[in-house]
Amino acid sequence: MEHDKSVEVEVFERPDALVNKSTNLHEKLLKQGQAMAHFALQKGLAVPSKLVEQLQQEQTQTDIASLTKAHNQLAELVAPAMPETILMMAQEQEKQTWFLFLGRVPLIRKMMLVAIISLVTLISLSLSSYINNDNMVASMFDMEGARLLYVQAILLASAAIGASFSALFKANSYVTAGCFDAKYESSYWVRFVVGLISGIILTQLIPINLDAVAKTAEQSTGMGGGMSHAALKITMALVGGFSANLVYTILDRIVDTAQSFISPQQPEDLETVKQSLLNQFKSEQLEYEAHLSLELMAIQQQVASSPSMSSTDFQQLLSQYLAKIIRNEEK
Repeated sequence: MEHDKSVEVEVFERPDALVNKSTNLHEKLLKQGQAMAHFALQKGLAVPSKLVEQLQQEQTQTDIASLTKAHNQLAELVAPAMPETILMMAQEQEKQTWFLFLGRVPLIRKMMLVAIISLVTLISLSLSSYINNDNMVASMFDMEGARLLYVQAILLASAAIGASFSALFKANSYVTAGCFDAKYESSYWVRFVVGLISGIILTQLIPINLDAVAKTAEQSTGMGGGMSHAALKITMALVGGFSANLVYTILDRIVDTAQSFISPQQPEDLETVKQSLLNQFKSEQLEYEAHLSLELMAIQQQVASSPSMSSTDFQQLLSQYLAKIIRNEEK
């Protein structure tokens, strides 16, 4: 009996769940439609008056079919902007938070704050006496205590500036187009963390001759008097944070080089190469002989079809045949 009661409860609850889902879908379509209509009107796009009237009527009616049709038409009108992105930006605009001046997308605001904090940290740490050429050139394994902490902190701050700049630049292009998808927000933070790691790897774990880098920079920029190794290290951390793909490529090349020493490629067997070339030559020879046979058959058919062919015409056919043979041999 208790089992039957539970089944009855489930049967009675399922229609309510379907009604709630339908209501949520109707509400979502209505909100996105209204947001897209406001967006299109603000952009100066021609919105059909029937769509606006339909959206106003749908606030009291539950005709989801006509609402879906209006939603699809508005989505085509505002493309490539996405309805979800437009609704998110409209909802953020209504919140009127203090940090709204940093952008209407939460990811942009958070990344902007990270970039500002990283910049302030970089400037503050550069005022310390621990940040000098000697400490910046030294390896992390040759330092300890506060000296190591300050050096690693300024490198992390520089890598954070590069990583946040890269994420902001990429995300801003999608936000400007109105096609930013919030489900990819975690990927931006993953890239940010990977940028931090890349900055430390490039400056501390990959051996780079700073003197050679400084000379190359002086020759390319025409600057004299030498370049600061501390500035080069900080710039390298920024580049590593901005382009994690660069560090990945360097590490991948190192792995390939080490693998070539450990398991070098074995040269191919000479007999195998010889047999392969011989088979290729025989195949080409058969094709050439078949081509000559076809040409001879064509000449034979021409002679048979015209018994009164003069010797001059026959000589001309042979000359053409020899010319084709010579051209094929030259190729």
